[in-house]
Amino acid sequence: MKKLLASMMGIVMGASLCACGGGGSTATTQAADSSAAGGAETTAEAAAPADDYHLDIKFSNVFQPTEWNYKASEKLAQEITEKTDGHITITYYGQNELDCYADSVNQAINGAQWMGLEEPSLFADHVGDCAVLVGPMLYNTNEEYNAVMDSDIVADIKAQLAEQNIHVLDTHYSFGFRSVVTNKDIKTPADLNGVKLRATSSPLFAKTLEAMGATAVPMSFTECLSAISSGVVEGFEGSTSTLSGAGAPYELVKKVAQTNHLIATRWLFMPEDLYQSIPEEYRKVIDEVALECGMWEQQMCEEDEQTQIETLKAAGVTWNDVDLEAFQEACAPVYDWIVEEYGANPELHKQITDFIAELRAKN
Repeated sequence: MKKLLASMMGIVMGASLCACGGGGSTATTQAADSSAAGGAETTAEAAAPADDYHLDIKFSNVFQPTEWNYKASEKLAQEITEKTDGHITITYYGQNELDCYADSVNQAINGAQWMGLEEPSLFADHVGDCAVLVGPMLYNTNEEYNAVMDSDIVADIKAQLAEQNIHVLDTHYSFGFRSVVTNKDIKTPADLNGVKLRATSSPLFAKTLEAMGATAVPMSFTECLSAISSGVVEGFEGSTSTLSGAGAPYELVKKVAQTNHLIATRWLFMPEDLYQSIPEEYRKVIDEVALECGMWEQQMCEEDEQTQIETLKAAGVTWNDVDLEAFQEACAPVYDWIVEEYGANPELHKQITDFIAELRAKN
């Protein structure tokens, strides 16, 4: 993959002032001293807001310690705290300890000292186009997803979110593609008829599963394993890292139908007004670390996935191909639903697919 880890820029503060007196002239010396003192005061005044600035931010998401999103979140919290010399302290709370999902988004809208890492379609209640960006059967690779995220299309959507007090720090926290995991042989949408699958709280995810033929049962993943054990659901849709993660889901469900129907990704965000209130030098640190950690997660997930697959195969998990065209056809109406449900731009899906088609033609 394109290993696009952003290198951190050094942040240098301070200025040197030099006063030069001439030929013993008292007036000249006093003027130079006065100028130097004034310059020092100006420098001190300019530096004071950053030097005296301190901010504590709570950073919340649902991920478990075995997942790369958790590891990237820990890395981000530590690096921002260290690289701002503690002027900004990020305290990370994973495992659904604090608000997650839509509640986390609302924390930002309400201006809390908050940072979240959530599925992009959860922003669709505020800017409907967000759901189109991560709709079903859209991307084949991280590179395609990254190219769209780095495009003017998404820059405009980020600007719209900022008007709702949501500042998107980074869009690259991706961890594979989501497939259907059950104990059944799933090859066509008809095979999912009546199959109850755990879905996230995102309405887009539930709608996608229903379009694919399943019955979606929204719940947090912390509830999913007991729900499978008790027969409330028959499986879930998720990435390889989720299947091999905390609680050993692979002990309960052993068959992966490779639908790859959605990219598994998260956006890092915080309140827009809070972001703008931070001194510029610390904003630069946040921006750089946010991108670095997102790209680090992508790279680590890609490198780790094959190892995870081999481990899962040894535990009895199997993979099968599906009738991809049948699933693509089944999911097509989801984009019409996004337009109706969220008021999304009806032309956006075609704009993105055309953009991706051009990328594929070049490769």
